[in-house]
Amino acid sequence: MNILTEARLALVARLQTITVANGYRTNAGQNVKTGWFSEVLESDSVGFPLIVVQKAKALDPEPGAGAMRLFPGFNVVGAVDASLDDYDDALEAIELDILQCLLPEHGQFMRWEYKPPGLCGVTVGAPESFPPGNGMSAASVLVPVHLQAVIAQAA
Repeated sequence: MNILTEARLALVARLQTITVANGYRTNAGQNVKTGWFSEVLESDSVGFPLIVVQKAKALDPEPGAGAMRLFPGFNVVGAVDASLDDYDDALEAIELDILQCLLPEHGQFMRWEYKPPGLCGVTVGAPESFPPGNGMSAASVLVPVHLQAVIAQAA
């Protein structure tokens, strides 16, 4: 497996730790999917709360001596059932869970349970919320995420 695949799988594994038993507000970690958010929502087996890890634009790589730092991008989308009377509270709960789960520890190495060699950091962008509508049956929050992965020259 290559570092880009392993980095994506590490992100998914980290998000799967979002459970009430682990101190979070929701059990969204029990329902983590990959793919395009709109396609996942159309699935017959979709449930809420839901987290979807969707590929996004990477940041420019940074070259180094015999190595390169890559920044693969992802949109982590948290969704809640919009038929709730007050979905704002549920949406804010899943947003906070995602942010706390991915919270980088300043000056510390990543402490993720599954972290492949070469994965060395995470950067989280500003969340953006979306109400239900335009064909979407869920309220959602999009959190931009960039991982930091180091690759070395091929032998």
